Amino acid sequence: MRALPLIIALLPGFSAISSAQEDGESRTEKLKDSVREWIETMREIQQEEDSWEQDRELLDDQRTALRTEIEQLTRQVAEAKVEKEGADKDSLDQEAKRDALVEAKELMQTEVRALEEQLVARLPFLPQPLVEDPRVKELMAQVRKDVTLKGDAAKSGLTKRLNNVLNVLSEAEKWQQTVHLKPELHETKDGKKLNMNVVYFGLGSAYAVDDSGTYAMVGAPTVEGWKFEERNELAPRVLEMVTVLNGDADAKFINLPIDLR
Repeated sequence: MRALPLIIALLPGFSAISSAQEDGESRTEKLKDSVREWIETMREIQQEEDSWEQDRELLDDQRTALRTEIEQLTRQVAEAKVEKEGADKDSLDQEAKRDALVEAKELMQTEVRALEEQLVARLPFLPQPLVEDPRVKELMAQVRKDVTLKGDAAKSGLTKRLNNVLNVLSEAEKWQQTVHLKPELHETKDGKKLNMNVVYFGLGSAYAVDDSGTYAMVGAPTVEGWKFEERNELAPRVLEMVTVLNGDADAKFINLPIDLR
């Protein structure tokens, strides 16, 4: 489920809310204002999804290219080994093939190491619940270990290491496509530690609220990890959204700010 479909799904209650709040005001003018706000929100969200879609397509292209390259290099390695075993080690042709094999391994090593380093550097941008997922946690532990390999050890297990990177990216893509409601512990500005319900809209934004609807926070990814800013004025609306997501209330339109930096 993407962030956009979720908000569209909340729209059926829009008319009911609008009608209930009409108290002598012009219904036509208020409806126009609401529609304008809704259109602007949809436009911003669509821009965010378009940006992620372009990044996803780029990752898919890189993954396909790398897998094709690995298959080609694996065949070259296998062919070189077979020919090497039955050939004259003093042959100039054999020496050339050995050189090609070495170059192929070095190229694979360079590409895989670069991907591992990029993934480790971008780990802070992943939401903590995704990082703590058992599968992702295990994969990232192996990636961190592999990225420190030196010498001949850095040239081994390249196919498995590449698959580890691609599997983490696949889990991140799955998270991006869904709205997640997670319980988390957060600290307020006055030092209180509260159990809060956090709604993650993919990899771009999050909203948190305590059970009483008193404290609320807005979260976003940074190079230092996800940061949550206290926004208590949003608490009633965030709590209302959590209630809808839990199935305890009918779907409705809920207006919340979104930072698309």
